[in-house]
Amino acid sequence: MSQLDSISQELPATGMEKFLEDNARKLVWLFIIAVVAIIAFGVIKHQNTLKANEAAEAFTGAKTVEDCDLVISRYPGSNAAANALLLKADLLWDQNKKSSAVEALREFTTKDASNPLAVFALLGLGSKLDAMGETKEAKAIFERITNEFASSEAAPLAQVRLGDLLWAQGKADEAKKAYEELAVKFPDMPGFQTISQNRLGWIAASLPTKEVDAPPAPKVEPKPAAAVPSMPNIKLNATNNGIGATIAPVVVPAPAPAATTPAAAPTTPASPPPAAPAPAAAVPAPAAPPATPAPAAPAPAAPTAPKP
Repeated sequence: MSQLDSISQELPATGMEKFLEDNARKLVWLFIIAVVAIIAFGVIKHQNTLKANEAAEAFTGAKTVEDCDLVISRYPGSNAAANALLLKADLLWDQNKKSSAVEALREFTTKDASNPLAVFALLGLGSKLDAMGETKEAKAIFERITNEFASSEAAPLAQVRLGDLLWAQGKADEAKKAYEELAVKFPDMPGFQTISQNRLGWIAASLPTKEVDAPPAPKVEPKPAAAVPSMPNIKLNATNNGIGATIAPVVVPAPAPAATTPAAAPTTPASPPPAAPAPAAAVPAPAAPPATPAPAAPAPAAPTAPKP
């Protein structure tokens, strides 16, 4: 029994050794290929990381439409290029280039449909089309979002936009239905439940669908305060749209001088009010002309000595 066991143990060992001897060279080449593949994968991944960081830095520094175009052309297919396209749409819209902004959003939703921001770009596209009067296409986009992206955070916003669009068109019944569906489709979002109730209340109250500016309030001119001698006059609505005080010095009349010559009126500086100014010194009256001196009396003659 022991001899059979030893033979059975020797057979597998001998077969393994023979396999290694016959395929040693192949195994070495397989090992080398695996090591090279791992190194190549690490190098490629490192280069992609560096390129992604470079693209992210370029997007961070983008401030103009031209900067965005540069990022899009240099780093195609990257997240930075997709974000640059969204930023380009916003910049174009701010520059009142509405058609170009809409085209940029169309490009994003077509080229980067798998991007996590694609549904929000689609929502922005519908909102911009609605603002431009393209209500038919905007309505189709809002309905697409609520149907195809029901689990997205953009879906309840699209439902609100849809109701607002219908209400602005005078379709109060359809708008009411859209707001009621908002509460049914998204019951776990209390914020949108509040929006739904508010909109339904506005429809019931027959409020206008567009905002109307209130008439301007009558302008009330403030009464000027009584001037106080030697105190500055403060005007609060003089400059900077009513912010900041402008101090205008007030000329204080000097007391009447004694002579006919007028004295200069002192002005008060813009610094804290000084003490009351001293009255101006009186100008001396002109001196009277000198009197003509009287002729001097003749001096008495000296007494003569008596004769002996």
